[in-house]
Amino acid sequence: MLFKEDEVARAEAKAVRENAGWYRWTHDLVEVTGPDAERFLDWMLVNKIAGTPEGRGKYTTMLDENGQIIDDLVAFNRGGGTWWLSTLYGPHAVRWFDGHKEGYDVSYEDHTQTWDMYAVQGPNSAKVMAELLDEPVDELKRFQIVERKVGDVAVVVDRGGFTGELGFELYCKRDDSAAVAEAIAAAAAKFDVPRLTTLEVYVRSLPMEKGLALRQDYKGLTPYEANLGWSVHMDKDFFGKDALEAAHAAGERRAFVGIEIERESYEDIAQKEILYKRGVPRGYVTQMIYGYTVDKNIGFAVVDAKRCPVGTRVTIGPNDSPAVIVEPRWL
Repeated sequence: MLFKEDEVARAEAKAVRENAGWYRWTHDLVEVTGPDAERFLDWMLVNKIAGTPEGRGKYTTMLDENGQIIDDLVAFNRGGGTWWLSTLYGPHAVRWFDGHKEGYDVSYEDHTQTWDMYAVQGPNSAKVMAELLDEPVDELKRFQIVERKVGDVAVVVDRGGFTGELGFELYCKRDDSAAVAEAIAAAAAKFDVPRLTTLEVYVRSLPMEKGLALRQDYKGLTPYEANLGWSVHMDKDFFGKDALEAAHAAGERRAFVGIEIERESYEDIAQKEILYKRGVPRGYVTQMIYGYTVDKNIGFAVVDAKRCPVGTRVTIGPNDSPAVIVEPRWL
């Protein structure tokens, strides 16, 4: 857990919020191909995948037979019947697809070991990319993906990221990774943009301030409990739909919320730490971190939806750390 006095982490967070920062962070990459690729993904994912224009992507979740989230990912239409799935759990996705591909002419493969990915994030990220690439990408829409070059190296760029700021993700073959990193560093230096070194800053602190959660936070919730109902298309069929529809009709029992520690605390609150209301367990913490932009110990939790609305005061763990339930976004 990061702490208030960690000046390296604070400087890196400030750079992304006010200028930009770059780092290597390889999402797992699963490629799906075949005549039925689009139809198969439309069945496996809750968002409407069919009809997605070439070069565009959609954020979505994938459900189990109980209508509960087992993964969240972005599905990109690369054209020609090829789709890229950006996920943190490529091997799991492949195994899940293996059990549900009957009747579909589709192939898929985890390409994580052959591709690398770099992220450039922050208000000045487009300036870095313009310096880096053969053609600008500042006009890209969110989750739009294009092919570009870094010098003579072919790369794939999408507008996206996990910081809540303007940002871009750049994919390259592993053999080209060192050359691409060197080129990014040179372009970034012209704008005083640092390479980030603190994983907890760009994976947890920055995303959490903007309400961006990980699959570990959502796993086992329905999309409606996870505040992702906007991504569900009940006007089409998808795996887990019947169970999700029944659960939603019955009303959500759990809620995905934000929590704030009410005193300056340096203790390390673990994942799954129990959250109490008047001594009675009412939920659990999914993660907590220090938010350097908001200067608070903040976190995500899953709670009893009826008994823990926003504003509820609770305690966390055996030390009874005082906290309050808030909306799960701080910026």
